[in-house]
Amino acid sequence: MTDKTDVKVPGKVTVRRSPDETSAAALNIINQELVARNKKTAMLKALRLGQEQAEEKPVKKAAAKKKK
Repeated sequence: MTDKTDVKVPGKVTVRRSPDETSAAALNIINQELVARNKKTAMLKALRLGQEQAEEKPVKKAAAKKKK
């Protein structure tokens, strides 16, 4: 008979990775974020330029000098 309190618990699984593998994974993540940021920047720039062309800015007249 087995006692219910005598349950085997699996030990912690340890995975050992080389520092080069860890560095490569980190660089991959950084490069993916860089690509995503550049895409977002290009999209926002295109939207901003589109809005600037749509809005025609009024030409300001030079202020007339007042005589004293």
